[in-house]
Amino acid sequence: MASSVYHVGRNLELNLTEPDLGHPELPGLWEELLGERNLPVPERQLQCMECRDQRPACPEWMFLTERRGVRFATHHNPAVRDHPSNESDQHKAIKERIAKAAILGGFRVDVESRAKDGRRRTDVLVKGVGDLLVGHEVQLAYAGLSSVRKRTRRARADGITPSWTTVDPQRDFINHVPWAQTDDFPWKYIAEGGDLQIRGGVRSLHMIRCNVLSPEPCPTRGQGRCGQRHGTWIPHFPYLLDDLVRDTAAGEFVPVIVTGKRLNRRWWVRPADRDRYADCGGGIVTEDDLLRGREGKIAATVIPRPLDGECRFGQDSGIRSAPRPAHDGDDTDLSVITETTPWPSPPPRAPIRRGVCGSGSGPCGHSPARLYACGWRCEQHRPGLPAARLIDGPARDLMA
Repeated sequence: MASSVYHVGRNLELNLTEPDLGHPELPGLWEELLGERNLPVPERQLQCMECRDQRPACPEWMFLTERRGVRFATHHNPAVRDHPSNESDQHKAIKERIAKAAILGGFRVDVESRAKDGRRRTDVLVKGVGDLLVGHEVQLAYAGLSSVRKRTRRARADGITPSWTTVDPQRDFINHVPWAQTDDFPWKYIAEGGDLQIRGGVRSLHMIRCNVLSPEPCPTRGQGRCGQRHGTWIPHFPYLLDDLVRDTAAGEFVPVIVTGKRLNRRWWVRPADRDRYADCGGGIVTEDDLLRGREGKIAATVIPRPLDGECRFGQDSGIRSAPRPAHDGDDTDLSVITETTPWPSPPPRAPIRRGVCGSGSGPCGHSPARLYACGWRCEQHRPGLPAARLIDGPARDLMA
């Protein structure tokens, strides 16, 4: 990305950090350039300022973007757009595996499905029960989060539930779109029908009673036991990619957004678990809710800088970050799921009748009675036991 760009047709150097792009004599220039977004990128005539002279091998055509008030130009390479030859053998094998699993499950499949306007291409579109459409995207190479979100929005606009499949647990789009991580095996193993276990993205909700048998104290109180049921999301394992393809098409697994303090999780779960989570948490957050939240954030403040003509396409900064943990490996910031079912009350006890004989199939009911080890007994039904077993009354009374 760059903050400066050259317009070939106008012979202008544009500084995107300036409100007027550095040309106050051309009011409304930015809006005019954005109005050309429907044109093919080369026809917009925007070039990298350095590439046009020094790096002809670099994909020099650029397009403009604005996010939260920040304007920038990005390189565009038309040679890699929708080009099947760029798919690796592993990518092709997983894509064919998904299509085959859906067909064996009795569902219709459209490989390389395209929208009528050409703006959407889906690796494998599975037509499930009713009007359910599941669009499987196999993403093994790097893909920017903004690009994945954009393709996801286009799929949802066409009534498609997207499902992104990867083999890397550190992909940036994990937990930002419906996803699943599977085993990383060579293409030949995949093509020959070897098992592909799901390693992330699919969960089950387990509810456990908080009582004296619980190994941990109450998660809401921090101590003791509350008698209610608390839930935890655990990985759904063992589970195969083939089964996920068929179950999502049948509506037996659905996407859900589980909100956290630092990060929202997106998992495939059973409808019953989704409904129970909704009842315990007060509802379900939708993609539209999150989109409105992102759009409502305060725009960033842009500080004008001098015109910068240096190209940083493919530039190595030399900075290496520490290895990132798996995106789906930390659930410590999730809210406690509590199902507020009443603790069952013990059965009512029969009233104790003191001083009344309770002998026989039906209580005798005679009074007065004395308390023996076997209960209250009158003189007629008293047990033939030694006086030492009598509980109430002096022993000398029995000896008389």
